[in-house]
Amino acid sequence: MLEKVSAILDVIERGPASSAEIAQATGISRGTVFRLVRDMARLGLVARDGDRITLGPRIPQLAAASDGVPAAHSWAERLAALRDRTGAFAVRLHQLHSPATRVCIAEVLDLHAPQRSQLGMPEPLRADPVTLTFLTWQSDRPGARVPAAVPYRDDTLTRTRRRGWAQGFSGPDHCVAIVAAPVLDRRKRVVAVLEISGPVAALTTTPGRTHGRSLIAVASESDVISECLYRKGVAVPGAPAQTVSILHLLTTTRRTG
Repeated sequence: MLEKVSAILDVIERGPASSAEIAQATGISRGTVFRLVRDMARLGLVARDGDRITLGPRIPQLAAASDGVPAAHSWAERLAALRDRTGAFAVRLHQLHSPATRVCIAEVLDLHAPQRSQLGMPEPLRADPVTLTFLTWQSDRPGARVPAAVPYRDDTLTRTRRRGWAQGFSGPDHCVAIVAAPVLDRRKRVVAVLEISGPVAALTTTPGRTHGRSLIAVASESDVISECLYRKGVAVPGAPAQTVSILHLLTTTRRTG
């Protein structure tokens, strides 16, 4: 039974999932999943958000007791340092919200960033570096599906995995550069995607080659990862009810000198 509980936690660790999705991913019958989830919810190991199941409030408590969760300013300062080092106007962390949507769970913005906050707003997967990164590191999982709206070819996924990052451009005249890198757990499964975006003048016309290694280094830092992944279900005033994985919104001015 403990193996089945562990398998269920493994699935929702990657993002919220329905009972049917958990049953399909684990091979456990839907009836057994329903009963286990009910008992796990009683213990605070999982929580329900509509018809989807997420990690419960006991998980961050256990994480903090086992190896200590760093103070909130720790991850914020590191992401802000990445923003300042690269010249980006936004650093964001995304997780999958469903098989076809994602949600920004943490962001650090420059005070004068032209972009609006994306925090806690589920949005469809679209053809961009963040989605490409999710799909690249999910492509080797059994049953992984590529949404029809983002038909990346196998050679694109292979090339992205080999480099360790994805890059792209958006905005009028492609004036905004974007780089994304995966956040991997101990089993090398993608649990989030870290993204920087900013003017091409700062990030350059080859943003991945210029900043990819810095992004990978921050995405690999265990304390930043733990802070981001253990703070599940933290509500943000004004966020939509369906928000399931939110961190703090931090807007700071760029350091000078």
